[in-house]
Amino acid sequence: MITGKKEELDQYVKKLHCPDHPDKELVVAWHQDGFYVIRCGAGHYPEEAVETPTPTRQFRQGKLQPVDKTFSLIATKDLGTGEILAPDVIKALRSYARSYGLDADRGHVVLMYGAPYIGLDGYCYHADRTGKPYRLTSRPLTEDERKTYQVDNGDHAWISKVEILGVGGEFTGLGIVTRAEMTATSSKDTAKLRSPVVAAHPWQLAQKRAEWQAMRRAFPIGETKPAEEE
Repeated sequence: MITGKKEELDQYVKKLHCPDHPDKELVVAWHQDGFYVIRCGAGHYPEEAVETPTPTRQFRQGKLQPVDKTFSLIATKDLGTGEILAPDVIKALRSYARSYGLDADRGHVVLMYGAPYIGLDGYCYHADRTGKPYRLTSRPLTEDERKTYQVDNGDHAWISKVEILGVGGEFTGLGIVTRAEMTATSSKDTAKLRSPVVAAHPWQLAQKRAEWQAMRRAFPIGETKPAEEE
């Protein structure tokens, strides 16, 4: 057994592990005979404890391989179905984005129900690359506008406008999040919401939808090739 003062043992267990059960945590326990002892998570009292190697030491000893981490914003699931994307699908998504001068790793393009979908970030990036100065504004609909657009009570509705500065031109977009979207339950568990994020921030989604529609109309993608290809 490894015995001693509790304060000392508390420090030992932070950097030691049981040689017989390296995956089990060591703890300081009060023994029935009236002293503190180090006990293994497996339920026994080791005669000795060895130092827990740090990740750096494990790497130097060849016991730990480096992890290839990529800080990418690319969605790894189909945002419509929730299906995990296979590596070849992600590769195709990157290729699709590049063909229009976009970057899937920046979140410009995602997969939605099996089809590529260019998001608001993609259209903003595309707009900046055109070199055309513009102004993007958005706001909630007024009461009169809600009546005009026949927006139901409880729905969140925003309108957005893109102004092309200098040469003129205005493009509008409308974004609505319905009460039905906010209260829809999961098909797998009716006690849970289908889209908790939508229910928590409906006005933000309505604003984003309005801005996406306005930017899509002001700076359509696909009509001309990217500048590099030209």
